Amino acid sequence: MSERSKTVAVIGCGISGLTAVKCCLDEGLQPTCFERSDGIGGLWYYRDNSEYGIMTTIYKSTITNTSKEVTSFSDFPFPGEWPNFLHHSYMKRYLDMYADKFGLKKHIRFSTRVTRLAQAPDYEATGRWVVTSQAEGVSGHVEEFSQEFDAVMICTGMFNNPYIPEFPGLEEFQGKVMHSQSFRRPEEFEGKRVVVVGIGNSAGDAAVDVSRLASQVYLSTRRGVWIVNRIGDYGIPWDFHFFRRFHLVPAKLHVMLFVKSLKRKFKMLYNSLRPAHDLSAGEALMTEDMPGCIISGTVMIKANIASFTKTGVVFEDGTTEEDINAVIMATGYKDSLPLEVDCQALEMKDGHLPLYKLVFPLGLKHNTLSVNGAIRPLAAVLPCVELQARWASRVFKGLAKLPSQPDMEAEVKATDEAMKAACLPNHRHSDFQAYCISLASEIGVEPNFLKLFLTDPVLTLRCLFGPLVPYQFRLVGPGKNDEARKAINTVWERIEKPTKTRPIGPKEDARHLVILIAFCVSVLVVVMAWILL
Repeated sequence: MSERSKTVAVIGCGISGLTAVKCCLDEGLQPTCFERSDGIGGLWYYRDNSEYGIMTTIYKSTITNTSKEVTSFSDFPFPGEWPNFLHHSYMKRYLDMYADKFGLKKHIRFSTRVTRLAQAPDYEATGRWVVTSQAEGVSGHVEEFSQEFDAVMICTGMFNNPYIPEFPGLEEFQGKVMHSQSFRRPEEFEGKRVVVVGIGNSAGDAAVDVSRLASQVYLSTRRGVWIVNRIGDYGIPWDFHFFRRFHLVPAKLHVMLFVKSLKRKFKMLYNSLRPAHDLSAGEALMTEDMPGCIISGTVMIKANIASFTKTGVVFEDGTTEEDINAVIMATGYKDSLPLEVDCQALEMKDGHLPLYKLVFPLGLKHNTLSVNGAIRPLAAVLPCVELQARWASRVFKGLAKLPSQPDMEAEVKATDEAMKAACLPNHRHSDFQAYCISLASEIGVEPNFLKLFLTDPVLTLRCLFGPLVPYQFRLVGPGKNDEARKAINTVWERIEKPTKTRPIGPKEDARHLVILIAFCVSVLVVVMAWILL
């Protein structure tokens, strides 16, 4: 008789949950995904109003901050003709296409909310879990179900519990106060004076959106921020420049030159937004529109809020703005799980959940529980959560082993201290490139480039000196995909394809070819020198 397939409960069907279902199937596991809404996508499933209560989704105007090639799942490239930075409607279509191609939807229970997670009565012996969920029954009444699973992936994300700071006088303020979680579109603010609080991308997008219809928008922040455009030099996506295994100059010099270019480009804007922290210490403001809004006065940068009056706001620099109609708090979220958990390993400590490599809780006898998506990389999320799911699936299957509890605890402590030293207070960002390579090494899918160079030197050069794209983690090891080579070799074609919508003359085409050949020759010379030395 064949061994019974292990059952896995996947809680949530955003990008983390969707790829978790697929990775479980890849390893021969039997997943059941619980999704409280009626569709997949999580944040990327846009809804104006939700019958499921306030659920965090993107804004009506949201566009991705990372390019499609860096953002994609490793075995499912975006269509080449799609834009390099995608409106949320494209992202939802992509996730639906991914689910359809791999047959994922039949494993999802929609309109089903998980309310409780607990260890099974025989957990000490088996490592099993009891998942309690609620769904509307045939009679229209909410029915509750409990089911045991061999393992659980919690994929509910980081945006469940909105955080609103306490300001003196806020309760007496007569205008509208809302968290950015509830913001969708700007029409309700037409002709009004609005304060947006915060300086992350949610705050920046909300301020820009509202400024198109409001009479005036004030963006209140307690700190500065680095401003980054999606488009880098030569019209190439910023992350194609930034995330590479090797640069033609040392990494620190590369970052220094990048920061210098930001200071030069946005010098006047930094009169009010100059950051006191390093580029990697906090989230950059990814925007093309904010500089124009500031320079034209439709968005005015203000200091942190000191207090509210009944009709206005007093800022910490002593200035006051009266007749404020609305305040949008883009002040982030508290780390929390949107379900009752009967397990000490999932208790928050110092405001966050201690996780080994941001995936596995500490202190459990059996490694049958993972928390996927509890990560804030300063880049694309999809490749990170896919690697998390690939790793967790192999651990559940028994194909990968975790270190001892003391070793995991030591690494979590070291990682926590490193984040505290490198990041702003209350910010816990991960190095996208280092994190992906670390997980890939755990799974066994990080390429040996010296070995690869002997068989395919051109591909090796593209991996080492080109953009770090997720397809690199399908070249070797578990889940190896023969299409990965083609995806890497044609990545520049797919980046250029959506921009080639009008034929140009042969002279211009030839000039671009000469530049490309010169660049490739330069890279080859540097690599050969590196190998010989």
